[in-house]
Amino acid sequence: MELQLGYAVLAGIVGAGLMVVAMVAGRLMGLATDMLRVLGLFFLTEESSPKAIRAVGLAVHLLMGAVFGLAYAGLLTWVGATTVVGMAGLWGILFGAIHGLVIGAGLGVLPAVHPRMGAENVLTPPGFFGRNIGLAMPVTLILLHVIYGVSAGLIYSAGVAG
Repeated sequence: MELQLGYAVLAGIVGAGLMVVAMVAGRLMGLATDMLRVLGLFFLTEESSPKAIRAVGLAVHLLMGAVFGLAYAGLLTWVGATTVVGMAGLWGILFGAIHGLVIGAGLGVLPAVHPRMGAENVLTPPGFFGRNIGLAMPVTLILLHVIYGVSAGLIYSAGVAG
């Protein structure tokens, strides 16, 4: 089966949007992380308005979601799980968990590439798997990416199976 770019991008954007909803819910429940602010501060300074910083962060996150939607669709096509919606959801869970593990490991080196993160900057380094943010962060990080994976998998396969 051929990769369906439109469905892949849509699935990725919706998956990223659902991650944002879950992150906002987490913040309301006391998790001390603001990923949209972290992404926004890649491009804006702390003197920018908080709304502008989060808006840029949201745009970046949705764009990354679209790009990862293409990757997930490619993987789903490769494993032959695009025509069975439930199977694509299960593969999406696996891909999301792996994705979360890779991102979690990468958080340890984030201060090396983020212009406003480190000892003298506005953002505190999250540490390996976000452990500097709190004890719940490693699990939360993986769960957020599982949310992305299952939703992107289900949406893409539902569109393709049409």
